[in-house]
Amino acid sequence: MRTSVKLLKDNECRINELPDGVLSNIISLLPLKEAVRTSIVSKRWRYIYASISNIDFEFGAIPIANELGFMDFLDRLFISPGRLPLRKFRLRCIRSLNGREAFRHRHHANLDPARLERWVCAAIGLGIQEIYLTFTLNQLLLPSSLFTCTTLVALRLRNDHSASGFQVPAKVWLPSLKILDLYNSMCFSSDDSAERLFSNCPVLEDLVIISYMGRSGKGKLIVSNSTLKRLTIESVNWRNHSSFEIVIDAPNLVYFKYAGCEENSHLLLNMQSLAEANIDFQPNVLDQNNVHSASALTRGISNIHTLHLTSTTLFCFEELGVPIPLFPNLTNLRISFREPFLGFPGLQNFLAQSHRLEILVLELRSGDDIDEPLKWNPDPWYELKDSGASCLLSLKTIEIRSFEGSEDEVKMVEYFLENARVLEKLEIQIWAEIERRFLISKQLLALPRASQKCRVIIV
Repeated sequence: MRTSVKLLKDNECRINELPDGVLSNIISLLPLKEAVRTSIVSKRWRYIYASISNIDFEFGAIPIANELGFMDFLDRLFISPGRLPLRKFRLRCIRSLNGREAFRHRHHANLDPARLERWVCAAIGLGIQEIYLTFTLNQLLLPSSLFTCTTLVALRLRNDHSASGFQVPAKVWLPSLKILDLYNSMCFSSDDSAERLFSNCPVLEDLVIISYMGRSGKGKLIVSNSTLKRLTIESVNWRNHSSFEIVIDAPNLVYFKYAGCEENSHLLLNMQSLAEANIDFQPNVLDQNNVHSASALTRGISNIHTLHLTSTTLFCFEELGVPIPLFPNLTNLRISFREPFLGFPGLQNFLAQSHRLEILVLELRSGDDIDEPLKWNPDPWYELKDSGASCLLSLKTIEIRSFEGSEDEVKMVEYFLENARVLEKLEIQIWAEIERRFLISKQLLALPRASQKCRVIIV
C-alpha cells in the first residue's frame, strides 16, 4: 500500500485534475481498508473514500478488540454526506478461533445482526445492485425491503449456522434480479418461502442452491420461473421428512447442474429447452427408493446436446438397474472418474446409445489420492464394435486427461484409434515424470490409426 500511496503522490497533479466521481470510481476497485488509506494522500483525498461505489470487506479479519469501532465506522460510511449511489455491498463474516482465543474473547462483540439489517437497508436506499453476504448468525435479520428492492441485480446469501433460517415476507417483488445464489446451510423457515421467492423474480436467469436445508412444510422444493436459464442444485436435504420432491418448472432453462439424491426423493422436471447438464448422482443408499429419481432425472434431460457425468453416476445407474439413458441429440460427453474403474462398464454401455456423439472427454483421475490404475475390460468394447451401434462411428474429438500410461490405459487408446474412423483429434494429457512421459508419448504416437485425418496431440 505504501508503494500505491507514493505513486499517487508522484502523480498528484495529474490525478487531481480528475473529477471527484472518477476518483471515487478508481478507489472503489480497492478493498475497503486500502480505499480508506488513500485519505492520507492530500486534503482533497481525505473524504473521497466515503463515496466509493463498492463496499467490500471481511469482518472476520478485523482484530476482535476493534470490532465495535469498525461497526461504528461502517454506520458512518453508509450515511456519509455526498454519498454516491452504491453498486456493490459485500460482507464476509467468518472467524476461525482456537479454543484459547475463543475463551479469551468470549465477551467481545461479533457482528451485530441488527447492524447488518441496518447496513442492508442503507444499501437499498442507495440504489444497490449487488449484495453478497457470508456470515455465521443464529438469528438472521434481513429487512423486508430487501425483497422488494427494484435495483437489485445479484443477491448471494451464505449462512454457516445450520440452525438459522429466514422467513420471506408475504410481499416479494424483485423486478431486476438476475442472479440468486443460496449457499451452505441457507434455509428458509418454510417451503412456501422458497417458492414465493423464486417465482417473484420476473427476469431471473441464474439460480444456485447449495446445501439447502428444508425445515418444515410440504417437503417440497419448487423452482418455477419462465425466464430462468441456468440452475444449480446441490446437496438438498429435508429435516423430519421421510420423502420430498424437487419440482422444476423452467421451460427456458439451458443449463442444469444437479448433485445429490437422498432416499425417497422425487424429481419432477419440465426443462424442454435444456441444452447442457452436469449430473453427479450421489444417493446415500443404493436401493429401489432411488430408482424413481434416477429415471426422472434421465427423462428430464433427454434433449441435451452436452452432458457432464461422474463415474459414480454411471455406477449408480448400473446398481439401480435404471435403463441406459437415451440422448438422441447428445454430441458432447465428459466423464470424470473419481475412483479407479468405478462406473467403467456403465460408460461402455452408455456410449452404445450415443449414436451422434462427436466429442468425448475422459478425466481419468478427478478425485483425491487415487493411486490404483483404471482397469480396462476390452470385451464390452468389442461387443459395441460388432453391434455397429458404437459412438465411435461419429466421434471426431477425444480428450483424455490425467493419463498415466498404464497398460490398461494404453489399450483403451489403442481401441479408440483402431475403431474411430472419422476421428480428427486425440488429445492426451500425460500425468508422469519427464522421462516416463517421453516413453509414453513415443508408444502412443506409434499406435495405428483407422482415420487418416487423426492427429494425436500430447500435452
